[in-house]
Amino acid sequence: MKNKYAFLSVLIMLVLAAVNRILPHMPNLTPTESITIFGAAYLVRRYLAYLMPIIMLLLSDLVINNTTQRGFFTEQEGFVWFSDYMIYTALALILIALASSHLLKKVNAGSVLMAALSSSVIFFIVTNFGAWLSSHSNYSRDISGLVTCYTAAWPFFIPSLISTVLFSSVIFTAFEAFLRYSRKNTLISADI
Repeated sequence: MKNKYAFLSVLIMLVLAAVNRILPHMPNLTPTESITIFGAAYLVRRYLAYLMPIIMLLLSDLVINNTTQRGFFTEQEGFVWFSDYMIYTALALILIALASSHLLKKVNAGSVLMAALSSSVIFFIVTNFGAWLSSHSNYSRDISGLVTCYTAAWPFFIPSLISTVLFSSVIFTAFEAFLRYSRKNTLISADI
């Protein structure tokens, strides 16, 4: 029962996250990392914890890169199918799922908080390293350029950290409450 609800919950959350990414929002204030953490904690088929967030990201990026963010891809004509930044975002999600699956062997408030904090740091380090390494980068290809890149990205880290802790708290608490509620109702209906 727990796995069926976990899969359905992750699927619904991924659709909502994709919609959230497409709608206007404060930069880096999305549930993407939290959903990846949740999938790593509850999905029995571990490959889905890696695959589902990446598919959501790629599909929503297809919409974003060809609508609201089309101006960033002036060198590409026609439909934007791919950009090199997507590699680093996918890599960050894979590393988040890997780290979270180890941190969340036992799900509790402390392990969820640790996974949320770790995932924000992983996402920040990997995606900004990718931004520095990108062929579209405005940063010099030396340690000074890398430091400048991370410094410029720092203001975006705080909303990412806050949203990951907040969304993780809400998602895990809601799911555990749902499981408790469904167990309680199952026991009540079994008694009748």
